[in-house]
Amino acid sequence: MTFYSALFFLMSPILFVGFVWRYGLRRTLRGLPERFSWGRESSPTGVLWVHAASVGEVRAVENFIRALPEQFPGVPRLLTTTTVNGKELAQRLGLAESVRLAPLDRPGPVARLIDQVKPKALVLVETELWPHWIQTLSRHRVPVVVINGRISDKAFPLYYWARGLFGPLLSTLARVGVQSPTHASRYLQLGALPESVAITGNLKFDVPLPDLSRRAALRTAYGFSGDDPVWVAGSTHPGEESAVRDVFTSLRKKYPGLRLVAAPRHAQRAGEVARLFSDQGFRVCLRSRLSSYSGSADVLVLDTVGELSDLYGAATVAFVGGSLVRKGGQNPLEPARWGVPTLFGPHMENFREVAALFLENQAAVSVSDLKALTSAVDSLLSSQDQRDRLGSAARTVADRQRGALKSNLDLLGEALAIPPHQLRRPGRCATC
Repeated sequence: MTFYSALFFLMSPILFVGFVWRYGLRRTLRGLPERFSWGRESSPTGVLWVHAASVGEVRAVENFIRALPEQFPGVPRLLTTTTVNGKELAQRLGLAESVRLAPLDRPGPVARLIDQVKPKALVLVETELWPHWIQTLSRHRVPVVVINGRISDKAFPLYYWARGLFGPLLSTLARVGVQSPTHASRYLQLGALPESVAITGNLKFDVPLPDLSRRAALRTAYGFSGDDPVWVAGSTHPGEESAVRDVFTSLRKKYPGLRLVAAPRHAQRAGEVARLFSDQGFRVCLRSRLSSYSGSADVLVLDTVGELSDLYGAATVAFVGGSLVRKGGQNPLEPARWGVPTLFGPHMENFREVAALFLENQAAVSVSDLKALTSAVDSLLSSQDQRDRLGSAARTVADRQRGALKSNLDLLGEALAIPPHQLRRPGRCATC
């Protein structure tokens, strides 16, 4: 912990510069009081504290948070996020009585927040394993629960190398709900106790299926006519937009009415992505300027946060990014719930089980490279029957996997029922 604290201190200037680059100086400075837990806001006390890192995790945990008042009546909710975009989305959705930026992983900010809100439990979403948080809460006899737990292929070797730090901390976790046996094995190898770990499924499956009758209205709202084929390339990373541009350029010769929605994973890259297409001669419009745009754009670039899940509803075909390049892939469930035929690349490590499930049920198509992407999009655009089969299968698979919500709520209930004196405090990890 001493080494970790020193490293965190040395990295702090880099973190600050990163926040400024991503959010701007004004938004970064405005968030500092929350990150240091300074001041005493009029937050409720005795809260269930849920922490979701960013927009994706907020979306994943949305129904879990909404279900808490019925499961635990009278207990207020505090939702913290690491990113400003995640906080703004959570506030816009009205997910909790209190929404704020998470405290830095230092003893002082964490202790001050505990003193301010007196949490009944901390619920960590996916892989938010902050050492000082876990240590400080365990010393205060506050149960810490992981839901929708996962440790990626890329992150696991680093966690395993640092198991001397994480092992004693993970052994204090009251409950760990994981998405699959693979993630259960990883938590156990890092020091979580077998009696605390349960396979509870993926909360991202438990988002309700959208109403398909909304699709026509969505197409109109985003400026597409009823006859326009629309290709949505969602959550793309550098290197993928250029591939999508080349495919789009090629297919427009065969489908002159084809429209594209390019949604970069990080909205601050929207200007860069827009130039990539405008330099090729396409008419490009940023989503934030759509209402004032005259005419019909060839390419709509998403520069807002929290809209992609709805935009998939306007799609004829969808490509899920982070998968043609080695970024581990993004969530294929969002287009699948709309019944939209979905494509992704070979690098779906972060959604390995989900991708395999879709492929096994012929509910998605995996493409290996630019040529395969061109062929797959072309094939789907030319065949209504193929689109209907693939989209229907995708929606069915997305619907069948629901059930993780109840499992994770029950897991939290078990943790809250543990008497405080029986909660473990940090010790030595037997597997380290």
